[in-house]
Amino acid sequence: MLLCQKSITQGEGEQHSGSRTQEKMNIAHFPSERGRVLTASFSHPAPVLGIDIGGTKLAAGVVAPGGQVLSYTRCPTPIGMDSEELLDAVIALATSVTQDSSTPPVAIGIGCGGPLFFARDTVSPLHMPAWRDFPLRRRLEDALGLPAVLDNDAKAFALGEAIFGAGRNATCMLGMVVSTGIGGGIVVNGQLLEGAHGNGGHIGHIIVSQKGPRCFCGAVGCLTAYASGRGLASRANSALKRGIQSSLSKLPLGAVTGRAVAEAAAMGDKLAALLFHDAATALGRAIASAANLLDLDRLVLGGGLIQAGDLLMVPLERELRLRARLAFSSLVEVRTAELGQASGVVGAATLVLRHWQTG
Repeated sequence: MLLCQKSITQGEGEQHSGSRTQEKMNIAHFPSERGRVLTASFSHPAPVLGIDIGGTKLAAGVVAPGGQVLSYTRCPTPIGMDSEELLDAVIALATSVTQDSSTPPVAIGIGCGGPLFFARDTVSPLHMPAWRDFPLRRRLEDALGLPAVLDNDAKAFALGEAIFGAGRNATCMLGMVVSTGIGGGIVVNGQLLEGAHGNGGHIGHIIVSQKGPRCFCGAVGCLTAYASGRGLASRANSALKRGIQSSLSKLPLGAVTGRAVAEAAAMGDKLAALLFHDAATALGRAIASAANLLDLDRLVLGGGLIQAGDLLMVPLERELRLRARLAFSSLVEVRTAELGQASGVVGAATLVLRHWQTG
């Protein structure tokens, strides 16, 4: 049974500053998969169903053309389900939030953890082992009866923030989600940088240390192994097994999470503080590398671990300024996401919204 939280309802949708509702919409063009374009005709501005699928939570919402959230619900990502049961949970969430909106959506935008395989039109999220080469887009399109667009959840987050949130007016922006895993998306002049296989922006697998812990992808020293919620929990558990003293040892088996490490660090726990400082340093180092490579002018951070505030941001900024020393990369501006808890859903919907053409 899914325990979902409906926190935004019809009539209470968020109005994001700087967004513009289109007055008339005749034709919408949007890619359903690489190499194929769907075309749908609309006589009026129409909402989009955004679905955000991650290792920690599932969320869905109906989003207006100007970025306003008309209805929204979320719940923890189910654990221990097989592929069909997990799909059914997403369908139930999407159906519920659609019923909560007085204006029905005309299309679906889906943001899902990667990697994604666009040539095969399948997903294999690292943090959701039930889905391996799973045809998520096609299955949701068939179940919900609407055309669907699928992309990486962090790319969707970045696009939503670029158009409706903290990335507005940026020329070259990197959006990062620091949560169960770490993902990213690059937006240049309002357009996603796709990469050769559609997975551009995977900053979570930048190598930040040659002798670091082994990442879940198999490499050594990835940013994800240091600074994701799963990485923090893994490093904390390894330290506890070695007998290092920490208040975290009092937690039940399986309760040492990234959030628990952040809370312990805020309370002065030495092990947790060291792990969190390492995470912030690794993030600063990775962002500096991206700024040097891409000539970024904006960095937008979102995800659950960003809620740690200064505990994370102060050492992150310090390391970034230490490493980004070129005249152009030193100008990169760091902001936190503006779209709040619905940022992933707005981003997913924006995968469709960006392709609408006004008549």
